[in-house]
Amino acid sequence: MERRWVAKNVDLGLLANSIVDFLKTLDFEIISGETVSEHAIFAGDSPNFPIDDHISVTIQGKPEDFVVKMELNDGKKKRSLFVSPLLMSLIGAGFLLSKRFRSEEAWLKLEREFWRHLENIVVQLTDSSNPMADQ
Repeated sequence: MERRWVAKNVDLGLLANSIVDFLKTLDFEIISGETVSEHAIFAGDSPNFPIDDHISVTIQGKPEDFVVKMELNDGKKKRSLFVSPLLMSLIGAGFLLSKRFRSEEAWLKLEREFWRHLENIVVQLTDSSNPMADQ
């Protein structure tokens, strides 16, 4: 999912730091970095959100026009589609389905909390970017 903000003049570095802080409060392990055009945050292994694989958050654009994208990068889900029915019955399809449902439920809960938090942060950081520093 992604959302776009226009005419907010938000310091994108501060926004990225706020997202990292938010994810740390939820006990995610974080890796973050930035390029000239993008801030990237990768999070995973939270005991509070048993989500398969990891989450990526990217911030692209300029302070007055930017997009935040949050995605679940779940390579396991793609691979699990190719498991044979015989193997599923041997392993226990119920266990695998239960684990998958818990992961999806945790992902939906995290998404709701993340976007609610992000809306508040953008309001707080409106007009935080110094236009002279961006040139």
